Amino acid sequence: MIDVAQIGYFQFDNLVRGRVPFMLINLGVDLSVWYKSVEAMHIAAVTVEVENEDYVGAIKAKKLPPHFAIVVLDQDGSRSKKIADELEAAGFLNAHYVRGGFIGIQKEKNEEA
Repeated sequence: MIDVAQIGYFQFDNLVRGRVPFMLINLGVDLSVWYKSVEAMHIAAVTVEVENEDYVGAIKAKKLPPHFAIVVLDQDGSRSKKIADELEAAGFLNAHYVRGGFIGIQKEKNEEA
């Protein structure tokens, strides 16, 4: 079965470079290596600050419609799926996680280069 909640490098990169409206829950990943200037400003604008690991509460506080895109990114993919699942269970229908985390998309990017 295909996990439609997961996205890879190209989907994530298209969101950032296309400056698509979405919310990013960044779990400690430094994206400044890849994204400069305009893309970096977009990432800063869409990143949600989370306190006490209350990811659902942080997203609810944004008062987003249930279909708004939310992406969870961690370093290695070990935590992001669970958080995306929690967001979906809370009614956010467009919650995604990055497959393999930052390490996974680095590998995917390098394989395509």
